[in-house]
Amino acid sequence: MTRYRRYLERISRAAQKVSTRPASSSYIWGGRRSPLAFAVFHLFFLIRLLSPLQWIKYSVRRRNAAKPPTTNQRPDFPAAYTEWYFIVILVAAGTVYMLRHAANPRPPALLAWLLSATGWLLITECVVWVIYYLMLRAFVERYYTIFHPAEYVLTFPLLLTIQVLLVSDVTGRGITELLQAFIGNPEAGDQFGTTLAVFGLAYLGVAITVVLSSHPGIDTRTAQTISVIGAGDVTLNRILPALKTLGYERSSITISSIEDPETGSARTAIGDDAQFHMTSPDKVLATALREHAPTIIASPTFAHFTQLVALATAGIPFAVEKPIASGRPERTVLRTEGAQLMNRGFALSYYSLEKALPLTYFLQPLPVYSRYLAASEPGLLGGAALHALREELGQVRSVHIDLLEGASRSPAGYGRLWTEVPGTLHPFIETTIHPLLLLRHITGSGSITWTGCALGRNAPRAAQVRAQYGQEIAPTWLEATAQHGATELRMRVAKYVPASLAQRRAVITYANGSVSADFDSRRVGFEVNGRDRGWIAIDTDRDAGRYQQNYAVLISLFMEFAINGWGAVRFDDFYRQLDALDNWDDLCELVDQHRTPVTEYTAESLVTSRPTLTALSVVP
Repeated sequence: MTRYRRYLERISRAAQKVSTRPASSSYIWGGRRSPLAFAVFHLFFLIRLLSPLQWIKYSVRRRNAAKPPTTNQRPDFPAAYTEWYFIVILVAAGTVYMLRHAANPRPPALLAWLLSATGWLLITECVVWVIYYLMLRAFVERYYTIFHPAEYVLTFPLLLTIQVLLVSDVTGRGITELLQAFIGNPEAGDQFGTTLAVFGLAYLGVAITVVLSSHPGIDTRTAQTISVIGAGDVTLNRILPALKTLGYERSSITISSIEDPETGSARTAIGDDAQFHMTSPDKVLATALREHAPTIIASPTFAHFTQLVALATAGIPFAVEKPIASGRPERTVLRTEGAQLMNRGFALSYYSLEKALPLTYFLQPLPVYSRYLAASEPGLLGGAALHALREELGQVRSVHIDLLEGASRSPAGYGRLWTEVPGTLHPFIETTIHPLLLLRHITGSGSITWTGCALGRNAPRAAQVRAQYGQEIAPTWLEATAQHGATELRMRVAKYVPASLAQRRAVITYANGSVSADFDSRRVGFEVNGRDRGWIAIDTDRDAGRYQQNYAVLISLFMEFAINGWGAVRFDDFYRQLDALDNWDDLCELVDQHRTPVTEYTAESLVTSRPTLTALSVVP
């Protein structure tokens, strides 16, 4: 009786504590204490005193109270104990049910009475457990936790089965009759059946509550349609052909663009390959926001930041073309808020994530990259052989990257004019971002020190733009040298070069060998101590040869992210691209400070003479 009295005192204190809660209490409705709520909740406290399970909980917690405390305010009572308790009751109720229907003699009156009384007690316990734990508990115990989301979802049908068997045992009614009444079809004039029907409605509410509160929900797959913002050269000649190769139909592709002098030719080029919408700048995002489909931002750089913020705010998965943002203030925001802004954003990089993907994998062997690659020997796509190769090569000594493109790959007309104006070095980032990002991959973190620079401008293209549009274009030739620790860096980037000079490659010299990357064949080869050590390349035979199409690998990586998320690690170049853009701004500022001359050239003159490299010493 002493334990019983103490237990009553504890419940009384808990009830008193609840009854004196401030205005946020469950009993305070409309600024006044609700006597009905107060009475109902305390009634459940009292009825639960009849529950054998509550006394088992009390005993277990008393026994565990002396153990070291956890983060819980009281010792845990494992959910498994509750489940075993109800399973025992289920077995007992089922046994009584089978014995009652067997051809055995009826039990003595006293035993029958005890069985009936026990049955009604357990029925009451089950009803109170269902209503309290599955409906009312959240009002009283605001910060309770369950051990697993499925705990109540699984326990509720177990309690229903127990109650049906117990009611059948104590009333002698058949299960079919009880279930018929429970679902709302009692016999006429049957008061007990009508009561069961009322409980059936109440339990339906309980079932809905359990599903809504405990079920983790089903993740919906991202829409298989895709939106593209911008109808420029990248969209027409790279993104759209890649989407078609990957199996996207016209109805699944929507391209939105503002009106400009090239819109008519863009509409003609798109034809029946996609749905095309021409709209005003303030409405260019409307389709993406309405469809909530993965979106590729392929608009001019100055519009990227505003558009990615809008898509990130809407929770839409998106990809953004390089460069992600041209200004330092925008990149500062991206650095500080990148976890939120780019959580659903993918920084596209045509070179490091496709043309140079074999090199990227060699430097950062993420499994998501290997699915697009083939190798001279399978071990090069595994861990041990690749690690051994990197160890044999030793330290990086120098990096030379050439990205020299002929007239067919260079801007013409109005379509890509925005990549060439104004006439400073900054707009050239549209092309130089590729070698800059590869340098960042190779050297790792930390700024580089620019030591020399040579600039040139294609004279025919410059004259054409001046005559037709009245503007000066940016340099179209850049050779820059730099240092990163003891590593020598050099990159040459140019447009409008003769076919004899056109090449896109990188050579990394190590202490004991070299790595050569051919960006046109999308292949990287390894040499150690004068011996050929194999190659890694884009697997152009994989998936029926779909990766022969340029941009197909890059778009596939984006869609992998859009559908399945990042997984354990980002596999784009978001943060590395921010570093590369900072390095570019440093170079542009040095060029401005030193007033580095810009030499005009023609495709013919480059064969015999090239812009002269001048030193970039730090200006005091």
